Amino acid sequence: MQFAIASLVATAAVVSSVFVEQVHLGLATSAIECANGIAVEFASSSDKSMTVTYSTHGDAVKTATTTVESYSVVGSGYNYTSPFFHTALLCNLKPTTTYLYDIGQYDTGCGSLFSSNFVTAPAQGSDSVPTVFGIVGDIGSEHIIDTLKNMAAGVNGTAAQALIIPGDYAYANGEHEQWDAWYTQGQSVFSTVPTLGINGNHETIKGGGATKPKQDKYVTENYIGYIHRSNNPITAAQKKALRTYFSADVGLVHCVFLDDYAGTRGADKKVIGTQSWLDERNLQLKWLESDLSSVDRTKTPWVLVFKHNAYYNSWDKHQCQCDATRFEIPDQEKCWKGNYDKSSGSVYSEPHCANQAKFEDVYLKHGVNMVIAGHVHAYERTAPMAKNKIDPKNGVVYLTTGAGGHGNICVRLDTVPDWSVAATSEAFAATRLVATKNVLSVYTMTNQDNTVLDSFQLTKNGVVNLQTNIQQNNKNQLSGSCDGD
Repeated sequence: MQFAIASLVATAAVVSSVFVEQVHLGLATSAIECANGIAVEFASSSDKSMTVTYSTHGDAVKTATTTVESYSVVGSGYNYTSPFFHTALLCNLKPTTTYLYDIGQYDTGCGSLFSSNFVTAPAQGSDSVPTVFGIVGDIGSEHIIDTLKNMAAGVNGTAAQALIIPGDYAYANGEHEQWDAWYTQGQSVFSTVPTLGINGNHETIKGGGATKPKQDKYVTENYIGYIHRSNNPITAAQKKALRTYFSADVGLVHCVFLDDYAGTRGADKKVIGTQSWLDERNLQLKWLESDLSSVDRTKTPWVLVFKHNAYYNSWDKHQCQCDATRFEIPDQEKCWKGNYDKSSGSVYSEPHCANQAKFEDVYLKHGVNMVIAGHVHAYERTAPMAKNKIDPKNGVVYLTTGAGGHGNICVRLDTVPDWSVAATSEAFAATRLVATKNVLSVYTMTNQDNTVLDSFQLTKNGVVNLQTNIQQNNKNQLSGSCDGD
């Protein structure tokens, strides 16, 4: 089944009535020529550019004009045309400042169609206030508001300055109406706190629709919903080439976002192993090396990598192996090119082993502090790791925070590695991160009652364990349900 995907160019047509919905903020950067900025994106029935008015106390009111686009998916048994997506870039904003914004005016006398506010993040390198993130992957729709409120809550009276999603947003799986529903559900939070994120498998290689039973008419996403909606600081040229990796400096943290599915093309499994697939992988690897080489640790002492797939993972789902010995990669080139152990999953669906073959050396070389993933619908923290060995001095901490609400994965491996410090799937939960110049504090807290499941600190002297309410065992369950993908 072939689907034609077309981008629609905005015109100046005027309609009699206009709606504004799915309002969500993103962090804008100089990569899209909007330093220290916020991107306001929303869906509308209008294909005419609109104005976003914004202001802060003591400053003159400013305006920004939206760019407009939409997309369509047309094929056998399924036809979808998106609303018109408007994006306004509010640039050169003051750090740690509250701004009010209004969407409108559509035409004379219409007035504001939507109003809200946001607080900007600290400037790069500033320690006037802590840098605070809310982080979780694999959100879906079932518990979205509880999860988003958990992410946004922050720590000790400082709310999150950004929400970070390491993949698997709406679980639309080619049913694009689910994207519309998801951003509508989350608008109350998305319109006040900006997001950053990276695609997962449900934004790239998953089809079948949002609900069971799956239907063939909903073909794989192949990035289209994610690219048009996620509101990340990615250039038009990157989007056109399906290159979604990027970085951003937020306060004291350099954030790197890596695409585990780089080079894939929807449902086409035959692309794996081809030169074009490998070329895309090598481009991302080259970019990662260049990006980390340019980090100024005097300004951003903490370097975090966000990606979807968890490599050091002691749960039984989403495993991959390059060798008969799990978590060992003796032949990096072979693994990088997608040649897995015959007992393992495929590089198409579980690419993290192939990526780890080359990425880990770069992490270690440049002193990455933590690699944060989702994909596994559970929580796990490792000891500092270097090549499948605990290395307190030089190792990288790997964190899996995929308990965002779309089911739980509950069975551990028969033999749990000694590097697994804490792991649970007993509750839907999100991770909150607080960075100061000298300490990076990490708390994972339940949606239901803000119970701290696990907390620790990274310092220049190593990891400090704070508090954990996790009992290490092989089967942790939530209401007897252990599903999710």
